[in-house]
Amino acid sequence: MATNIAKLKSGKGAPPPADETPDVIAEDKRSEKEALRPLQVRIPVSTFEEFSERAGREFGFSHGAKKQLFLKMWKAYKAQNM
Repeated sequence: MATNIAKLKSGKGAPPPADETPDVIAEDKRSEKEALRPLQVRIPVSTFEEFSERAGREFGFSHGAKKQLFLKMWKAYKAQNM
């Protein structure tokens, strides 16, 4: 991959113009209204890999898939034990 240095030649001593980037904070469409806290556990590597695979297949191989799978499991657990 070649580096584009054309921007560097835009003016003597002037920094290159900033690239336009979307405001991802303003465009956050997540529905989470409740404060979040981390949940950390240590599990065997094989269990982690199986869980990750299942989450990816069910929710797509993207950021947040494991969280979605955990929350789905938690809802099912609560429904079963009420």
